[in-house]
Amino acid sequence: MRAFVDRWCQSRPVLVAMLMVSYSVQSLLITSSKSHVQYSATVAVFFTECVKLVFALVMLPPKALSSLHKSASWLFAVPAALYTLQNRLVFEALHFISPPEYQLLNNMKLFTTSLVFRVVMKRQLRVFQWLALLLLGLGMALATTPKPGSTTQEDTRHDVWIGSAIMFAVAWCSAVAGVMNEWLIKSSSSVLEANVWLYLFGALITLASLLGSETAAEGYLAGFDSSMLPWSVVLCNAVLGQSIAFLFRYADSIVKLYAVCAAMALTAILSSIFLSYSLDFHTLGGYLVTFLSMCLYYLPPDVLFSSDTDFFHGLTHTRKTQ
Repeated sequence: MRAFVDRWCQSRPVLVAMLMVSYSVQSLLITSSKSHVQYSATVAVFFTECVKLVFALVMLPPKALSSLHKSASWLFAVPAALYTLQNRLVFEALHFISPPEYQLLNNMKLFTTSLVFRVVMKRQLRVFQWLALLLLGLGMALATTPKPGSTTQEDTRHDVWIGSAIMFAVAWCSAVAGVMNEWLIKSSSSVLEANVWLYLFGALITLASLLGSETAAEGYLAGFDSSMLPWSVVLCNAVLGQSIAFLFRYADSIVKLYAVCAAMALTAILSSIFLSYSLDFHTLGGYLVTFLSMCLYYLPPDVLFSSDTDFFHGLTHTRKTQ
């Protein structure tokens, strides 16, 4: 099992695909579960941290488990606390905004994470890569433009503003926690060892927030004992957390953000199928601009500055060699 996980989790395409699917399914599951079952979001976050911790402990080799480094373990308390706060805020945001709006606003992390990533990791970006990030912001603006001639109720607009404010806080929590977690994971001997400390602190912090809360009077398992939907949310969030951890190990925070941008389109498609969400021209245009931004950011400089003749000649030569 460990060999299987090690093999596939070192593949960037596999990690990106897992992150895209889990991000898309996450918002759909949370929205669906909240409309059918009443349960505590904090309890769901606690169960998620426990599932991720058990997975990390089971997958960690016995020799590594017995020699966990305790010297720097306390550092994981910082991203753990921020992740716990972020996960809790996600539930609150989805009370005010739809899943596609959540995914679109979730890309505010692009700007906050890029700034924190540049400062903390000291990774220089090329000028056209910064332009690509700005282009992605334009794509987000196009995708969130209201439909022409649509009428919006005042209370609905008020909800969107509240949801946007919550997502702004989520963006900064995610940026600081994500970049710090990436630095800690890359500094650790293994991603599983880093995950043990991160999820342990996450579970303890969430448990502390549960004690003495209103949830205690209602029952911690309320909703979990009557439906599988809350457990589906827990499992999806656990898969998402593992995907992000391995992506930090073998890629970086920018790759994660672009994967989230790709999940945006997938979420909209799934929402149009299952939640009667209609796609308009502005939304599709925003997805196209996002795709162009991704090409601008990741294409090699020699490809970006090549002529059209050289570009198509290179494509033809590649096909012939294959």
